[in-house]
Amino acid sequence: MPPSSQSRLPNIVMSNTKKRNFPVQGMGCAACVARVESALKNAKGVCSASVSLASNSALVEYDASVTTPGELRQAVKDAGYDMLVEGSEDEADQQAEAERASAYHALRTDTILAVAGAALVMVIGMGFKDFPYKGFVLWALATPVVFWCGRRFFRAGFRSLLHGSANMDTLVALSVSISYLFSVFNLLFPQVWTARGLEPHLYFESSTMIVAFILVGRLLEERAKHSTTAAIRGLMDLQPVRAVQPGEVLPVRPGERIPADGIVLDGRSEVDESMLTGESAPVVKQKGDKVYTGTLNKSGILNVKAEKSGKDTILSAIIRMVREAQGTKAPVQNLVDKIAAVFVPVIIGIALLTLLCWCIWGGADGLTLGLLNMVTVLVIACPCSLGLATPTAIIAAVGNGASHGILIKDAESLQTAAKVNAVVLDKTGTLTEGFPADKLRETSPQAVRELQEMGMQVHLLSGDKPEAVRKVADACGITLLRAGVFPGDKLDYVKRLQAEGKVVAMTGDGINDSAALAQADLSIAMGGGSDIAINAAQATIVSADPARIVSLVRLSKRTVRIIRENLFWAFFYNVLAVPAAALGLLNPMIAAACMALSSICVVTNSLRLRK
Repeated sequence: MPPSSQSRLPNIVMSNTKKRNFPVQGMGCAACVARVESALKNAKGVCSASVSLASNSALVEYDASVTTPGELRQAVKDAGYDMLVEGSEDEADQQAEAERASAYHALRTDTILAVAGAALVMVIGMGFKDFPYKGFVLWALATPVVFWCGRRFFRAGFRSLLHGSANMDTLVALSVSISYLFSVFNLLFPQVWTARGLEPHLYFESSTMIVAFILVGRLLEERAKHSTTAAIRGLMDLQPVRAVQPGEVLPVRPGERIPADGIVLDGRSEVDESMLTGESAPVVKQKGDKVYTGTLNKSGILNVKAEKSGKDTILSAIIRMVREAQGTKAPVQNLVDKIAAVFVPVIIGIALLTLLCWCIWGGADGLTLGLLNMVTVLVIACPCSLGLATPTAIIAAVGNGASHGILIKDAESLQTAAKVNAVVLDKTGTLTEGFPADKLRETSPQAVRELQEMGMQVHLLSGDKPEAVRKVADACGITLLRAGVFPGDKLDYVKRLQAEGKVVAMTGDGINDSAALAQADLSIAMGGGSDIAINAAQATIVSADPARIVSLVRLSKRTVRIIRENLFWAFFYNVLAVPAAALGLLNPMIAAACMALSSICVVTNSLRLRK
């Protein structure tokens, strides 16, 4: 793996165009994502923007000669949210992580207090017979739960309304407010109902339990979301604490991580490069060998001359690529975004219609039942699960790939890999080691066999002599091959397969592969190859092990399957839950528990991709 591998990052089309991930604050559901993304896309100078609820970040490509990060932040603030833009990308991430930790501790404290307060209200309200001033005791206990523990819902929900939109916090704030204020009215003015022969019920239990259940759900959801980004945090933790200057000579002792990309001046040791390549076997390093930032020195002492440090290292390039890939969206997310943009207003409309229908046809208790069922509709509708279904799976999958030496450029590439049914392999440097010991890689035959067992056509193309190509093909069990081909021939071969209806993955490592890589539906570069091939590819196998091609396809298929499961659950949940709530088949407390459970299920399902 040459030191120039950091150029595997996407090429920048315009000299003034920059692409950067910004942490976003204040998002709580898919409607929030749609609002922030729309604000960024409509800002001047922005080429593209992709916002992720799972990572609470925005991947923005913008023209630095037209706009600045500060102006982008203002566009987000005008939409009712905030974006961290100060300092470098790493510094912004560190600030966001510190603020996330602080917010998590505050959320945990509020959750504990809300659960305790709601339980007390429930016990007194339903477990004790009526006693003097019982209603006022319940009111006193419910008030801090609703307005202190649940303050985040009111603050975010009404801030969203002030900016002309509505989100999940708006739904929660409305539902809690209605059940709480209705109870206060019944407590203070019971004669309005008793004069009509009706009993003035109190629903302080509902308002407090809604807050408690949703806070519990948020707490578990935040923990699960944090787990999906474990891979990128693990890579960032490998970066050296102190700054290293190029040209500096550094002694690296056993058990220490190498602090810069450089060359070994003297010494001999085994180095664990698994954090880069995914290969567990240590690599022997001695005088003249290249070493990389973050890799672990296992045995002897190495004196290393630093060549690249900081943001110029391969580790930093991998972190940037993984961060960008985790911030992109799969094509399937487009439908979700369109639904999310109108979801909350539609739910508010259904809730109002529910109230109206119960008032008309609900009999003597029509208003009371209408209010309760309206509250249930507002609570149970869950745009959170819609917003988390795709990005949590993408983040977990991209992180999994990176930990195994598979760098995926974007979510679309990950989704495409699941559709591949024809794989075109270069010989030299892909199936073979690429040295004059053009020796066949040990894993090549098994990798080809597993691809074929997955129902894929495997093709071998090479500019080498027919006898050499035939020897490799026979060893790997490949029957579809061509030898002596030029770069244009490889390009035409890929086009011909696509014309036959094949979804083609092209794998190569040389300049002569770059045109075919660019044409293929999925392009895979081997890490030891040329910068041109790596830049043209949608995925890079850092270790150049063909077995990782199989891992990439399997990871893609698992990711697509889990995204479909998540989306099915999110849509199916709302299709059943909202009508049931409107018809009075659920109460607000059960609705709050169901809403929290739906988001937790989606995120937990995505976490399976970390394995």
